[in-house]
Amino acid sequence: MIDPKALKEIVKRFASREDVRGVIITDNEGLPIQTDLPTQTTELVAAQVTSLVGRAKKVVEGLNEGELHFLKLETDKGEVLIAPEDQWILIVLQGAQG
Repeated sequence: MIDPKALKEIVKRFASREDVRGVIITDNEGLPIQTDLPTQTTELVAAQVTSLVGRAKKVVEGLNEGELHFLKLETDKGEVLIAPEDQWILIVLQGAQG
C-alpha cells in the first residue's frame, strides 16, 4: 500500500533543494499521486515519463539486463531524473530555472 504521507515527505524533501524545478510521484499507470507542479504540467510530464518507463523496461528486458532502476535525461533545461519503484514512479526535474 502506498503511504500518502510518506510520498508527500519525499516530494517536500526533493522540492526543498535549490536546483529542483519540480517533483512528481505517479502510480504505474501515470496518474499523479503527489506533486508540487501545476496540474497541466504534472499531467503532461507524468504521461510522457510513464510511457518512457514502460518502453525502457521492455528494452532492459530484451537485453537481458535484469530490472530498470533509474533513468536520467539530460536536456537543454536541465535534467529529468526518473526512479521507477514497485507501486509508483518518482520524477524530479532539476536544473536551470525558467
